[in-house]
Amino acid sequence: MKTVESKKPQIVLFQCQYCLASSMDQAWVENDLPANVKLIKVPCSGRIDPLYILNAVQGGADGIMVCGCDPHKCHYKEGNLHARRALSEFRNFLDMLGYPSDRFVFHWMGINEHSLIQPLLSDFENKLMNADLEKHLDTRQVDQEYF
Repeated sequence: MKTVESKKPQIVLFQCQYCLASSMDQAWVENDLPANVKLIKVPCSGRIDPLYILNAVQGGADGIMVCGCDPHKCHYKEGNLHARRALSEFRNFLDMLGYPSDRFVFHWMGINEHSLIQPLLSDFENKLMNADLEKHLDTRQVDQEYF
């Protein structure tokens, strides 16, 4: 028998280590994320290789969320601008392959924005729950222990 938790969409969250200024937000992300959300912390959103995204998609992720600093406020100067260009192109490529672009979202967070990550994840999860999640780009065995 499946539990309610197993029916929730599997989400991979790529998060820049500098984009959450609030210690409460950061503590929630590090300690209280729902079981259906897998956190991948990166030094900068610009360091997210498209192959990491592909690996998550092939691993069965129903949705991908990338959170980074506001444009022009990157700790590494222009890393987030690089991420926006490269990952937008990769999202278009995945869409062409059949992974809908609305299942791969970006959120840029300002240093003064607090209590934003929880509603963003909740809204994304609700959107995915209403989407057709039957279509995957599974090209390998999905490891159920990943989530």
